[in-house]
Amino acid sequence: MRHRVVLGALALGLAWLYAKALIITIGVAVAQPTPPWWSSIFTSHVISVIVWIVTCHTMAVLIVALPFSYVIARLYGRAGVLLALTLTVALYVFDPLPAVLAYFQTDSTRMKFITLFDAVKLLGILPGLVWVIGRLTSNNRLERSRVASSLSQGEGR
Repeated sequence: MRHRVVLGALALGLAWLYAKALIITIGVAVAQPTPPWWSSIFTSHVISVIVWIVTCHTMAVLIVALPFSYVIARLYGRAGVLLALTLTVALYVFDPLPAVLAYFQTDSTRMKFITLFDAVKLLGILPGLVWVIGRLTSNNRLERSRVASSLSQGEGR
């Protein structure tokens, strides 16, 4: 019982830290000016700026999600993916969803596409990374022997 309470409190603390780190990191990332060499890659200045902002946003989400996904995968094991999905859905419903619903109908097609792409990123990167980290092989000798014995008995990982 005590173990569940500690893990539950830790999950709430992780959610709070993840939300704060994500907001700060995304804010810093999208505030970066488009470098001059970047604009020469694209035919239009508008397209280059949009791609730069989307790229910076994606990298910010990945940078923040990596350490959190590692901690969640190690602490929560198989339940980590469900916890990460629950965390991201709760944070998305709390913060950007009201603004998305308010402006989605009046946005241009380009903005609708970017908004949907951002939603997929925000909702999918953390659970996806938790799943990938959970699937990585362990360097722990005891863990490797358990996996090897289960594979030799015909069980899939």
